[in-house]
Amino acid sequence: MKVNNIKKWFINQAGVAPVYLESTFKSECVTELVHGESCLIISMVGNWVKIRTDDDYEGFVNLFYGIIDFKRNNSQYYVVNPDSKGNYSAKYPFGSIVSSTVEGAVKKKERLNIDLIVPTAKKLKDIPYRWGGKSSLGFDCSGLVQAVLKVCGLDTPRDSNAQLDFFRNGTISMLNSKPGDLHFFGKENQISHVGFSLGGEWILHSQGCVKEESIKVNKALLEIYLLSCSIERKF
Repeated sequence: MKVNNIKKWFINQAGVAPVYLESTFKSECVTELVHGESCLIISMVGNWVKIRTDDDYEGFVNLFYGIIDFKRNNSQYYVVNPDSKGNYSAKYPFGSIVSSTVEGAVKKKERLNIDLIVPTAKKLKDIPYRWGGKSSLGFDCSGLVQAVLKVCGLDTPRDSNAQLDFFRNGTISMLNSKPGDLHFFGKENQISHVGFSLGGEWILHSQGCVKEESIKVNKALLEIYLLSCSIERKF
């Protein structure tokens, strides 16, 4: 059923909500929504909502994960930091959009900056890899990059190949990369992986889990290294 011309929004109320390629749990999970995220509703299929995210992803989310409203969620806080015990909540994971000062949250207007990209990303170390993940419940490689840059004030595409297109004008060499820049990997110019530079050959990325290592030591990663990009001009 198509939605009429009046805009309606699906607002995720769970910690995360998986977004599927088709309107079935057996379909491929293509991304996820964090708590409080609003998505434009395209149509309804039974208990499934076809949505379009702010980064132009389209897919299906089950209605039991959230609510439908005529207004998007305009809450003024992002969850950025872990709680006093060093943990992120399952209800309000990293990147959640919240309406009050939940522990670890900062006001959107006080979002971080380029100098705090790496310190923020380091707080997410050891969080497991999850296909389609973009929260502290699990990240894929491009989800980590997008989520960290978002709370630091920069909205970027969801996928690594689109992220390269977004930053391509800032192409640099690996050794000239600064903390917060991006390293891209793949074969025959098909991007398959991305991570934050920690300066030069060092990388913080989600591969198995969020971790730091040297590209030159990880030989499998070095073999598919393509290029690096500065992010400075985007800020």
